[in-house]
Amino acid sequence: MKNYVHSIALLILGCCLLGCSATTVVSEKINGVSFVASRDTLQQKHIIPLLEIHADYAAIMPFGFVRDKNHPELHFNSNRQWFGERYEGVKQYIELLRENEIKVMLKPHIWIWRGVFTGDMKMDSEADWVLFENSYEEFILLYAQLAEETHADLLCIGTELFNFVDQRPDFWKQLIKKVRATYTGKITYAENWDKVDRVAIWEDLDFIGADAYFPVSEAQTPTIEDALAGWKPHKKLLASLSKQYSKPVLFTEFGYRSADYAGKEPWASDR
Repeated sequence: MKNYVHSIALLILGCCLLGCSATTVVSEKINGVSFVASRDTLQQKHIIPLLEIHADYAAIMPFGFVRDKNHPELHFNSNRQWFGERYEGVKQYIELLRENEIKVMLKPHIWIWRGVFTGDMKMDSEADWVLFENSYEEFILLYAQLAEETHADLLCIGTELFNFVDQRPDFWKQLIKKVRATYTGKITYAENWDKVDRVAIWEDLDFIGADAYFPVSEAQTPTIEDALAGWKPHKKLLASLSKQYSKPVLFTEFGYRSADYAGKEPWASDR
């Protein structure tokens, strides 16, 4: 969810997970990390750990900020932001990663003051929605342009914005058309694990993007068998979505901590 623990992005094999008759179309597995921005330029010493764990992708995350979940002003690409959170820094990060043969998913995020969950964002009026949509479109198209310029391999056009997507589908459909007119690569959207089956725009995208913090066990120390059993209903759901839309599923975020009850609420990072 809103707290970003160590994460990986990977493709799962759609319908074939459950032995469906359809043949998988996925030939590449993505092993990636969410690469958190810093105050300064990216250096080679920061990339070495990625190479050591054989990561072949990194999600780079520029940020836009809003004051609260009902406020229509989105602020981004400001000199008040950390270097790695704005256009200049994102470009430098991507270029150095690609020099190291690490592919990139460019994944713009919204941060609401005090960490309020972005999925709850909801404007109070039509006028506020339009103001917010105009600034969000500017935000995404700026980074779509950068994704094209830097030959980024994937572009994620939103992260955990369920109310926004659910209530304003026409906006998102026209945004996708504008993004495709700017960026020629593959695009996705990242929805939280508990809403991934309720997104109305999957048919317009190249991947079904899941922030895959699925609960798998309530045990303090789950066994491998516990975890495998806990994954079964989630695999069934994801395979069904993949079959429904004839698209592969991309884990746009994923992670379980080394902690007690890690499988119970994987999104929680307040302890």
